[in-house]
Amino acid sequence: MPGRSSYNFSSGSNTVAKRGMGTLWSISHSGIAGTVVRVDDAHSFNQGVLDLNATSSNTIGRFSDANTQFPNGIGFNSGLVFAASSNSTVTVEYE
Repeated sequence: MPGRSSYNFSSGSNTVAKRGMGTLWSISHSGIAGTVVRVDDAHSFNQGVLDLNATSSNTIGRFSDANTQFPNGIGFNSGLVFAASSNSTVTVEYE
């Protein structure tokens, strides 16, 4: 769709996909059993590496389905930060 971007990252990565406001549309991963993707509304890793087993007030969610769609989108204010468990390739769609 126009205006949407895809961002790919891989195994065990913690990454900032976007700084500033936007909308998250989907998260998909390679489908390896046990994969977890944590998504936070933040502009940086202020507290260091994201802990996949915990959440904070900025956490949008923890997702394990291989293909998670958000038909109405999920808004974020500060930015889009991701962490993923190892051995997985993750693609996120946002604007």
